[in-house]
Amino acid sequence: MSRPFRGRDCVDAAMVALKAATTVEQLRQAQAVVLPLCCGLTLAQTALALGVSTKWTSALRNQFI
Repeated sequence: MSRPFRGRDCVDAAMVALKAATTVEQLRQAQAVVLPLCCGLTLAQTALALGVSTKWTSALRNQFI
């Protein structure tokens, strides 16, 4: 059983950041938070959608949170 994703308190901020992102890095950070929490994707699925490794996806999430 995997751990639940943290960052639920940041979802609203991540949704705003999705619309306001001006760089690919900002967009990926917001997506790394939103996709697992709102769409139910796993870390591996999120990484595949973002086109980065799972380690980098985790780092993006942590940077945003």
